[in-house]
Amino acid sequence: MVEALVQVGDPWGLNGHGSARLAVHASRFASDIICMANGRSVNAKDVMSVMSLRAKPGTQLHILATGPDETAALEALSAMLRTQESS
Repeated sequence: MVEALVQVGDPWGLNGHGSARLAVHASRFASDIICMANGRSVNAKDVMSVMSLRAKPGTQLHILATGPDETAALEALSAMLRTQESS
């Protein structure tokens, strides 16, 4: 298991679009990925669950990954969350 604490960098936070981006990225990995914020713990591969975190810009998101590609998953998701949306 690997874990990281990442600050949400997208100017809109994890709204519908941000949640979908996170879930799509997480779904590319075989590992189990859990995100925690605002007292909730959710499956990062489920868009609606990620939206329920209500993570605004600057929110600290705790990510845990367990599985065969856990390190790659954690690095990719951390990088995605830190960078701002370019569109």
